[in-house]
Amino acid sequence: MPHRGASLAYHPFPLLGLSGGIAAGKSFVASTLQAMGWVLIDADALAREVVAVGSDGLVEVTRAFGPSSLGPDGTLDRVWMAACVFADDAARARLNRILHPRIEARLEARLGGLPPETRGAILDAALWVERGRAHHFDAFWVVDAPEALRLERLMARDGLTRAAALGRLRAQATASERALHADLVIPNDGRDLSVLLARAEAALLADWKVRRTRTWRPDMPAPFSASELRLVLADLLSHGGDYGEVYVERRRAHALGMEDGRMEDVLASETFGASLRLIEGETTRFADLIAPTLEELCESARTLAAPGNGPAAAIPTLVAQRFPTPSPVVQDPVQVPLTDKVALVRRAESIARDRAEALRPGALRQVSVGYGDSTQRVWIAAAECEVGVWSGRITEDHRTQVVLRANVTAGDDTQLQTGYQPLGETRGFELFTDEAVTGMVHEAVRLAIQALDAQPAPAGTFPVVLSSSAGGTMIHEACGHGLEADLALAGMSSFAGKLGQQVAAEGVTIIDDGTLPHKRGSQAIDDEGNPVSRVVLIENGVLKAYLQSRKTARKMDTEPTGNGRRESYRHLPIPRMRNTFLAAGSEPPEAILRDLDRGLLVKHMGGGQVDTVTGNFVFQVTEGYWVENGVALYPVKNATLSGCGPEVLKGLTRIGNDLHHFDIGTCGKDGQGVPVSDALPTILCPALVVGGTAEPLPSVI
Repeated sequence: MPHRGASLAYHPFPLLGLSGGIAAGKSFVASTLQAMGWVLIDADALAREVVAVGSDGLVEVTRAFGPSSLGPDGTLDRVWMAACVFADDAARARLNRILHPRIEARLEARLGGLPPETRGAILDAALWVERGRAHHFDAFWVVDAPEALRLERLMARDGLTRAAALGRLRAQATASERALHADLVIPNDGRDLSVLLARAEAALLADWKVRRTRTWRPDMPAPFSASELRLVLADLLSHGGDYGEVYVERRRAHALGMEDGRMEDVLASETFGASLRLIEGETTRFADLIAPTLEELCESARTLAAPGNGPAAAIPTLVAQRFPTPSPVVQDPVQVPLTDKVALVRRAESIARDRAEALRPGALRQVSVGYGDSTQRVWIAAAECEVGVWSGRITEDHRTQVVLRANVTAGDDTQLQTGYQPLGETRGFELFTDEAVTGMVHEAVRLAIQALDAQPAPAGTFPVVLSSSAGGTMIHEACGHGLEADLALAGMSSFAGKLGQQVAAEGVTIIDDGTLPHKRGSQAIDDEGNPVSRVVLIENGVLKAYLQSRKTARKMDTEPTGNGRRESYRHLPIPRMRNTFLAAGSEPPEAILRDLDRGLLVKHMGGGQVDTVTGNFVFQVTEGYWVENGVALYPVKNATLSGCGPEVLKGLTRIGNDLHHFDIGTCGKDGQGVPVSDALPTILCPALVVGGTAEPLPSVI
């Protein structure tokens, strides 16, 4: 069976992805590693090679963009490209479709020409994160330096004004975003890096083979062979159609629940099922089957095909496409004994009781601890007709989720208050270290105990500082859903029809990224077999893209973004968020709080409601503080926030540099729930309606 998409996995030496912001000092780190014996491959130089004079890449670019793309000497006119292509998202995507396959081929040729005994290869590029490729290597290192130092270097190196240099810095991913992808962040601020690099290199050389087997998982035994799935697709498309798909899923899940020291729930489940989807024009036909045989799949395929009256598709041999996971697993929870999971829950419950007694003796009323894990394997076979030519592929993914939740109730003579905290990622059982479990449980206890001393929140319209610890609930609910293409197409989004328009304040950038390592919404492929990607939805206030499934992408004449997700084989894929966040700004968070004369500081958000058509929202505040003159005076309780998501985005003027905390959850839409996470840096919302039970205060807006 032809295989594609896993070439980097087969080289007999480690591959190090190296990136960093402009003028951060990547070249210095690369040269240091070269002196240790590593081979440097500059991916940005390869991009220049593929459009050299006389290359087929330059011919193709000229054919696509016309002779105006060339300078007087016949070379690619980069000034023209910057003005006419990079400023146009559609044109930039067209250019990428021309260049990226050629760059990949040249990269593969360079790697293939290296001797097997090569110590290692450095793949240096500024935009690995932006291209969604940071998880493709045996390790990914990021070089960083303070912005002031980078500005100084860039102005001196390229003769730029401060404004021009700052503009180039801000055009790339932020340092905090790159750090989310990095196995190592190298602080190139003038310090001696020799010891740090020597230790990091030694660790990489010792571990890369194990890491690679986890990142590029070997093909798994499938319930049906590729040839059998091709037969099903042939039956499915035997009476016409544009697209046919077989989705096969196996899932194992475990759940434990303890309440007040008693194990209340011990659940285990295993499911196996498949679904068929046929798209013909605007019509979609769908069927799902529990534990089907091959004959049952073929029979269901023929039933779905029967209403059609077109010609039978000529399904070619399915090409296997393999993609790396951004979430390598060390300890598969399927292999962990039940006794170890029970012990984990008991340990968390005991930690909660000890901590509560230490903080406020006698205040604890109840402790509930829940554990869950899910191991899902999917195989997706699809055939599609484009320009009269049929193609076929098969992709697969192995997804692991684990979560531990603590819910603590504390009380006194007059009230009960709760504190909730989860710990969950796309990892294995190795997530639950003593430090991580203790920290999570202590936080749940702290929230419950502190709430006993909280005062009723005031009511009114005030400035609100949302801390980075609050998570991105507002971005997810009040903005993110409106950026899903199906809602935009249906006119049920406040962002419908606004591509290319200013929809938020300058400096506001919102990203959805399925490649973030170990985040709850990350996976190798979406539920249509497309590789995950990083999607810039809003860039510096301008609406750039929607989250696309295959179906919505066809309607909008664009490419799928890897956001076609489904809860299980019983559901159709629809555009869904994965890990959605507001990109970091440049301000220290403490400076934003210091300048708040009077208002609310929110450190944890709860649930709420949102109208995606208008963007109007109401959210609960689970940890908040009343602030005067930049000082948090006292915690508040029973507070809500309400406002309009798009209006909040337009009013953001201060954005912190502290993006690091992602809230986790299960997002519901159209009767389906999928795992997601969201985040934002510390931000100032100049005017939100604060709902509280205290006497109203005069609004300061």
